[in-house]
Amino acid sequence: MPEITIAIPFYNAEEYFEQAILSVLSQTFTDFTLLLIDDGSTDSSLKIAQKYLEDKRVVIISDGKNLNLGYRLNEIPHIAKTEYLARMDADDIMHPERIEKQLKILKENPDIDVLGSNAYSIDENNNVVGKRINISDDSLILVSTFTHPTIIAKTQWFRDNPYDVEAIRIEDSELWLRTKNQYTFKTIGEPLLFYREIGNKYYKKYLKGLPGIWYMVKKHSFSFEYSKFSSKYLLSCIVYFIFDLLGRESILIQNRNEVKINKKDYKFFI
Repeated sequence: MPEITIAIPFYNAEEYFEQAILSVLSQTFTDFTLLLIDDGSTDSSLKIAQKYLEDKRVVIISDGKNLNLGYRLNEIPHIAKTEYLARMDADDIMHPERIEKQLKILKENPDIDVLGSNAYSIDENNNVVGKRINISDDSLILVSTFTHPTIIAKTQWFRDNPYDVEAIRIEDSELWLRTKNQYTFKTIGEPLLFYREIGNKYYKKYLKGLPGIWYMVKKHSFSFEYSKFSSKYLLSCIVYFIFDLLGRESILIQNRNEVKINKKDYKFFI
C-alpha cells in the first residue's frame, strides 16, 4: 500500500488542472496515491483527469454531484487508505520535492500534527510574483494557520477533525481556529507550493465567504478569536471593494505576499 494520498478536489478547473496533476506525478517521492475527486464539473476537467488513469497511482472519484468543497474535503480521508494525507488545489503547482521533504520532517518530528510549507505566489502565466512568508528556507516555525493546499498530516487527523461544511469558503480558517490550541501546527520556511493568485475583482471571493462568516458569528458569538477573525474578514472585503473601484486592487493582491518578486526574474520556471 502507498504511504501517502495526495488529494485534489476539483470543480470546473480545466484551465490549470493538467499542470497541477503533472506536478504531482513528477514528485521525487513516488510511493503515493493521487486521488482526484470531482465535485460535479461541467467543463472538461473530468476528461483531463481521465487522461492519467493509465498511471496506476491515479484514482478518480466522480458521482456527478456538486456538493461543495467542504463536503469533498471531509469525504477524502474516509476514501484514503494511506497513513498520510496531503492537500492540493487544482490550480496550483507542487514543488518537485514537496512530498519527500514534508514526509521526512513529519517522521523526524512526531510532535507535529499538521505540517505546512511556505509558498510562492504565481500568476496566470506561471510567473513567480511573491513569497508568502518572509522566513529562511531552513526554518521550521510554530504557526496557528496555513496556506491551505500546503498541508500534510496523518489521515486519521483529518478523520478526527472534519471541516465544518457550513463555514462556506472559510472551511480551512474555521478548522485552524477550532483546533490550533489542541494540536501542534508547524510550517517549513522553504516554499514547496506555487500558489496561484489570479484575476481581478478579488473582493468577489470575499463576498462568497460572507454566508460562512455569518454562520461563524452566530455559532461562536461569545468567542473573541472567532469575532476577531470575522471582523478582519469583513474589513478585507470592504477594502478590496474600495480598491477595486479605484482600479488599484492589484496592489492589495501583491501585498498578500511578505516578499515581492519581480516577474522577469522568474519567468516560466516550471
